[in-house]
Amino acid sequence: MDVYRSALQKLADALEQVGETSFATIVRDKSNEEDTTLTAFLVSNELWGGAGSIADQAGIGGREAKRVVEKAMIELGELQLKGGITNVRTKMWTSVFIEWKLKGI
Repeated sequence: MDVYRSALQKLADALEQVGETSFATIVRDKSNEEDTTLTAFLVSNELWGGAGSIADQAGIGGREAKRVVEKAMIELGELQLKGGITNVRTKMWTSVFIEWKLKGI
């Protein structure tokens, strides 16, 4: 689980960098929880859901801010996909973020 904790710490750092302190606090707090709570967060709609989720909402200050967060989300999503710890939207969001990165969107 350490690899997921590390990826979540990077995500929290990215969120703080773009001024998303409330999301950063949530992510950092969850990364320090016991494994079962951590796993629940990794597959949660709070992280990977639709409207209002971290994947959807974080970095709304503009495209440059969004890219910083998306880079961290790609890393986390790829780890989760490889490890089989996913939400129904993890693959979709990760693929979208990769596509946007490749297209410079």
